[in-house]
Amino acid sequence: MRLILTFFKKWLPIAAISAAIPLIISFILGTPILQALVASGLTVLLVVSGLIFRSFGRERKPGFENP
Repeated sequence: MRLILTFFKKWLPIAAISAAIPLIISFILGTPILQALVASGLTVLLVVSGLIFRSFGRERKPGFENP
């Protein structure tokens, strides 16, 4: 449950920004919308998986709570 709340609080805005950047660039360059959506989806997948690995890959120190 805590992971879901962390996703909505911290990761969803970062994922939304990372989805918007390829869309804006592709509209400027004039690429087809399907390619823009695929690029946006892949970018979100990379960002979210990186954040998940960052959260679970840290070593826990006794007495301290990692955010």
